Amino acid sequence: MNEANILFPGRPSYSGPTSGMFGLLHHDQLYESSDDVMERVAYVRREKPQNEVAIRLHNMIYLGGCPAVAKHAPLDADYKAKRAPLYADYEAKRDQLDADYKAKRDSLDADYKAKRAPLDAEILAYIRKHIPDCAWNGRELVFGAKP
Repeated sequence: MNEANILFPGRPSYSGPTSGMFGLLHHDQLYESSDDVMERVAYVRREKPQNEVAIRLHNMIYLGGCPAVAKHAPLDADYKAKRAPLYADYEAKRDQLDADYKAKRDSLDADYKAKRAPLDAEILAYIRKHIPDCAWNGRELVFGAKP
């Protein structure tokens, strides 16, 4: 008896959610939010080089069951809330603040990445549990690997 496919939108007979957090929708991003993952699946089938399609589709995964995903939303909201005033200030004084903005943004980005690292590790472990032959090399999907 076949189990329902509720985790892998790029594989046959996917019946899981089409919106939410997903892993490996793009070759260089571990996870991201999607309003309609099936649009991404269709795009990959239609637009990506043929030698990449199977790997991309095989590695896409719904992350709703991953505990670290719930921790991501408030972290992301906090990051965006802190970055918005920096951007507004930059827009108002673009020329004179360019260097200052970059320094503050880089510091904020570094802090965000440091806080996100343990969540990334949990999410990657979850993905590897469900996709043992995952083609993610730590930065991006590796094409040429067999799914």
